[in-house]
Amino acid sequence: MKRRLPPRSERALTDLEACVLGVVWRDGPCTAYAVRRELAASSTPRWSDSAGSIYPVLDRLMALGLVAATARSWGERGKKVLAATAAGAARLRAWVPQVAAADVCGPTYDPIRTRFCFLAVLPPARRRRFLADAARSTRETLDRLRGNASRRIRPDDFEALSIHASVCELEGRLRWLGRMRRGLTARRT
Repeated sequence: MKRRLPPRSERALTDLEACVLGVVWRDGPCTAYAVRRELAASSTPRWSDSAGSIYPVLDRLMALGLVAATARSWGERGKKVLAATAAGAARLRAWVPQVAAADVCGPTYDPIRTRFCFLAVLPPARRRRFLADAARSTRETLDRLRGNASRRIRPDDFEALSIHASVCELEGRLRWLGRMRRGLTARRT
């Protein structure tokens, strides 16, 4: 028996769809360009801010009735101003608390950790250089994020709290990379 998929309007939003909807809800009324800028500035490199990913997501959200677009005059071309609908806010309220799934509360995607699984393909000196480069790059990103989060964080400043979470995650990665470097150095002797 063939499994029936839920109607498109009832299926779960992808994280990217929900994130785009969230930006429109939080910052709206706004343009698609403003959504792209927000994703580009995110501390999460997983989000693509390309027009090829954002505009189709916005089109899907509009087709689902979760985002509404209003045409405004703007120069010769005009522009669309986006706002979350009541149905969009309701879907966002349903999405935010869904944290029980392993893909939400499990380890975050980490391309350094993924590459580490295959470190044996490199000669020992190159393995050590990989770990040193990863630590240097992580420290640079960490310094940049700490600069963004240097202001005092209020309990309701969710954007700053999110950046703080990224700082904690990268601090953990640096500790792990240090252990791995020490482990490789100890095996060399």
